[in-house]
Amino acid sequence: MTTIEVPKATRDRLRRLAAIDGITLAQEIDKLIAQYAPPSPRPSIGGFRTGRPLSAEEIDARLADGFGS
Repeated sequence: MTTIEVPKATRDRLRRLAAIDGITLAQEIDKLIAQYAPPSPRPSIGGFRTGRPLSAEEIDARLADGFGS
């Protein structure tokens, strides 16, 4: 848990919003962040997916093969 300091007027407004929604102050803050913050970007690069983890030998073989399947 982390404590953040905000002006009393801001805290009071957040508490009123939380009370209107019937949730806790922390839940109200989470809701507002989710509503107004842009989503985290998805990685634009990445490897391939398999149904199981690859062994070190399999990784070496795929790297040597130029990422072929």
